[in-house]
Amino acid sequence: MTPYQKHFNKEIEILLKELGNPEGLAENIVDTLQNSVREGIFPNQVINALRIGSSIKEGNENMAFVASMQSGKTGTIYFLCNHVLPAIGFIKDYESILFVTSMKDTNLYEQNCRNLQREYYDAYTETKKDSKIMVKKMSDFFNHPNPHKVVNDYNVELIVRDEDQYGCGEESSFQFAFFDELRTRISDIKLLAVSATPYDILDAQFKEDGVNVDVVEGFRPPEYYGITEMLEDGIIEDLPKEFKPLQSQGKSEDIIYNVHPKVYEYVNHLLSFDCGLGIIRESVTERATELRKLLKKDYKQQCKIIVIGSNKNCDFSIDDGIREISDLITKRGKRVILIVVQALTAGKDLGRIKEKVRFGIEPRDKQLANGAQGITGRFCGYHNNRDFKLLACKPLLEHYSKFEQDWEIFNDENWRNHLNNKKVKSLTTQTKLCKIQDEGFVRPISKIKTIGYAELLTEAGRNALDFISLKAYHRLLDYFDDAFFNVNAKGTRFNQKGVTVRIASTYNPKSNRVYKNWNCKVGDDFGNVFFKKKQYEYGLLISNLPVDHPKNSLGFCGIKIIKAGNREFRKQISSTLSHSMYKDQDDI
Repeated sequence: MTPYQKHFNKEIEILLKELGNPEGLAENIVDTLQNSVREGIFPNQVINALRIGSSIKEGNENMAFVASMQSGKTGTIYFLCNHVLPAIGFIKDYESILFVTSMKDTNLYEQNCRNLQREYYDAYTETKKDSKIMVKKMSDFFNHPNPHKVVNDYNVELIVRDEDQYGCGEESSFQFAFFDELRTRISDIKLLAVSATPYDILDAQFKEDGVNVDVVEGFRPPEYYGITEMLEDGIIEDLPKEFKPLQSQGKSEDIIYNVHPKVYEYVNHLLSFDCGLGIIRESVTERATELRKLLKKDYKQQCKIIVIGSNKNCDFSIDDGIREISDLITKRGKRVILIVVQALTAGKDLGRIKEKVRFGIEPRDKQLANGAQGITGRFCGYHNNRDFKLLACKPLLEHYSKFEQDWEIFNDENWRNHLNNKKVKSLTTQTKLCKIQDEGFVRPISKIKTIGYAELLTEAGRNALDFISLKAYHRLLDYFDDAFFNVNAKGTRFNQKGVTVRIASTYNPKSNRVYKNWNCKVGDDFGNVFFKKKQYEYGLLISNLPVDHPKNSLGFCGIKIIKAGNREFRKQISSTLSHSMYKDQDDI
């Protein structure tokens, strides 16, 4: 017995004990693993299902199952719902689980239906049973006239959200307000998020007053080959600066396209094999078809070059294209260059073709989830291919690798800072990275005083401005005259030593720095509100437009006096801004 098998057996024993050694579950585990070819379920998936079952039995309402890409998350859910949950009494014969696919991908939906809604064999009762899982597209569920009725009619006890980083936010079909309402009506409904990158739910957990989430970490078997292993083996090469597979020069009708030299280098690697697959991502169909034309010019006799995507100018749809290249490579022994247009994301499995992959080019480098889950993520899984090359954003993948090994690093300040410094703009579509503060010396705000226009005209108002001359005081009052704010006065200087100003009427409504900075607080960086290069003692934010003026979004006429404190050194601070379904966070 190998060390892995010993570890597996020991963990099974511990988890079964935690679950109270449910009747029949041990028999189903033995039968399932003895018939892995029939069931498509393997040891790591059984362990993961038992871990999630333990979390559910403990009474957790929000759970996140974090497991590496292509490691067997779907099989985990299948075994969990059909074997573990019935055994521990969480699911009765008349109850079910709702599995919601987050993307509007019909083929992925059909794939989940095939994998999750198939019958299962219960070794304990020695009978075939219908699956406990009901699969629905998120959009279909949300757009149902009465989605709460669906939950009640099918006696849904658990909702599983597939690929959690998708389908969140105001444009989502499963937004926070909807699920919140569902919870209000059915208080004990449980939610399990399943993803390799569940950053939305983790962000909500780590925020102050966030949701309470129990994170279940997936078991990583020794035969799994993922991004961490690719980095260790030196398979991944970093993208050149401002890289695009198709380079362009000139403008409009005079534009000239050229293939990037790195693409030629990687295609030549493919040509060193008798057959195989190279994948290149392009951003839009027009660029993809132009790249196809140029590559055909050079490689038509040596490679089949195909574009897949949703546009009619593509050669195939995504799934038809994958089937076509599978036939070309595995049955006909061809070399294929596959150009994908926003395709091959989470959930797409290349299956046996992974053994024949020769290269991948993934230009996406601004979002952690899609940068990892894209072409690179499709090469992860269980295969022996080590002869492929990947051109991708290496710093981004190194950060994902750290998360893959320790999900709690998500809340590590240095991890977020380094991501931010590498120009990664977001973790998911709905969870953005924000730089709150650069590392370096700052002058924190020490005092703030707000004075309305009427008070400015009084003795008390003048006394509050005793740090400026009488001439400067009258100049300040002039800013509130319509003769000033009705003309373009951009660039107006206050001409008072040690004092700087921002005047609302000199900005356009969309970038009005007076109103954007109005809610600054004591302790904030004075230089972020005004200017960093010059050392001022005071700053004035001047809302000089009348209260009822259409450009006065503040609804206040007056000033804010801001005093700078002593210079001090501060570390960089990066945070997140999220509009996911879990917590509608308008504040960072």
